[in-house]
Amino acid sequence: MVTQKDVAELAGVSFITVSRVINGETNVKEQTRRKVQEAIDKLGYAPSFAGQVLNSGRCNTIAILTPIPFYQSMRTFYLMQLISGIEAGCRKNHLDLLLGFAPEAGTDSTYDYLRPYRQKKVDGIIYVGLKQIPEEMIRELEVRKLPCVVIGDRPESDLVSWVDTDNYDAGYNTVKNIWDHGHRRIAFVGLRKEVYNANVIDRERGFIQALRDLGADYDPEDYIIRTDFDSPDLNVEVREKLKSFKEKPTAIFCCTDSCVPATVRGIRELGLKVPEDISIVGFDGFINSTYFELNTATNPQPLKEMGEKAMEILLHKIKKPSSEKETAVMKVPFQEGESLINLVHHERRHRGWRR
Repeated sequence: MVTQKDVAELAGVSFITVSRVINGETNVKEQTRRKVQEAIDKLGYAPSFAGQVLNSGRCNTIAILTPIPFYQSMRTFYLMQLISGIEAGCRKNHLDLLLGFAPEAGTDSTYDYLRPYRQKKVDGIIYVGLKQIPEEMIRELEVRKLPCVVIGDRPESDLVSWVDTDNYDAGYNTVKNIWDHGHRRIAFVGLRKEVYNANVIDRERGFIQALRDLGADYDPEDYIIRTDFDSPDLNVEVREKLKSFKEKPTAIFCCTDSCVPATVRGIRELGLKVPEDISIVGFDGFINSTYFELNTATNPQPLKEMGEKAMEILLHKIKKPSSEKETAVMKVPFQEGESLINLVHHERRHRGWRR
């Protein structure tokens, strides 16, 4: 194994000089720095990980923890988009990434998910939410003052920073956009009460308030179809709920794109067409014609930018542990798609044909 001593001998300098060059210190002449770097390149030397931690107290590695199952393609797309932003920040700052699967709240597990930090393998943690960060993890983060940023949830802890999107505003504006397309009876595919997801709760709140403000002639809460992210019977739940309505909706707003395919199946099982009979709108922006037959109207979250922002906040916390908690809320734009039909234009065309 090549050591710093070997580099020093080849470059004709002291061991301390090599150490200064490796650690990026400025008190080294440029000519000497070049000689050391040439020796490093020639010998293929790489600094010892353990030595780096011992000398600087930092290992230049960031951990990503998430309860998102890696085998679920759509939600993995959500995770990968966030990671692309986090990785960009790591690359810019010459940091490594460690990816791990974390338990969701209420999961009984004896595995120590914070072990990499305790063993000084990582300098900070980014927790990718969707499901609630376990309380016991928050307590330990607080006690140990571990630098941590949560994406997709808003922990009440005074020490844990977070990055999220304005889901209430996006839910509200989505309903307004559907309404502007001529739809006056809109349903919402949300989550069962026992399934926690703060973002979906906010989208549901926006859905309800928008319909009330727009003067809908029905109670929006009666048009909520409750399910779970991972329900294998989502199509059945949608189908049966639609059968129970005295007046069927002309559009359905799905709380996340991952619910769209099963929702479409449920509609078709009733002999109805999408979007001719019922339009569909999603949320997140990770379903398109590449993964699904319809170019779906949706709300693409700025996932890469969220990852980059989380990295920015985490690095600030690592460099300045005494800094205050930081938060960031990003807007989510509405995106048109062929799954959302404009009833005003559609009816006009049909009236023209009937003439």
